[in-house]
Amino acid sequence: MNADPTRRRAVGRDWLAALLAPIGVASYVWCPRAHADQSYGPYVGAGAGEYHLRIDNATALGEAIDGYHEYDTAYQFFAGWRFLPFLSLEGQYMNLGTNRGYAGATEVTNKIYGWAPWVVGTLPLGPTAPVVGPIELFAKAGEYWYNYHTDIITPLGQYESTSNTYNHFVWGGGIGVVVAQRIPVRLEYDVLNIQNTSTSNALWLTGAFRF
Repeated sequence: MNADPTRRRAVGRDWLAALLAPIGVASYVWCPRAHADQSYGPYVGAGAGEYHLRIDNATALGEAIDGYHEYDTAYQFFAGWRFLPFLSLEGQYMNLGTNRGYAGATEVTNKIYGWAPWVVGTLPLGPTAPVVGPIELFAKAGEYWYNYHTDIITPLGQYESTSNTYNHFVWGGGIGVVVAQRIPVRLEYDVLNIQNTSTSNALWLTGAFRF
């Protein structure tokens, strides 16, 4: 005797639901989260920028380099975790490049590179859009552990090299926009407080991917 067609369809739907349930759970766990869940989780990124170094009174490094003032290309790599839509913890490698210039007839080279943990606060502005949005304001603060290597060559050919490790409080902030709900692109300004400098800051353009 044939089973009722309606009952067969109901049983078929039950079997199909049972087979697809594990796939749905796996998709929820492993696939990139959508909508509100995008505000949480890990991210990675990188950036490039310009580092500005000025030394007006460098008695610790010798009077010969007073008035040293240079710019150089800098770069960074970072990874972090968004615990809340407005709060993240971030770890960053930051290389401030090789500043090479002259103070009078004395050649000076500075290399600065190291690691920084940051606390990042973010304020989204406007609605989230499928392609571009929202705009985000952000501020950050951390501690920079870095190696500061200096080479000095005087007009008489005398050579002096020093290398020290320091750590200082750093802070910054900027504005960004989220592309395709997963790629924040940011313009950022950081104050770095490098040892024995009168001015030490960096302007960055960074991009990241939110998983």
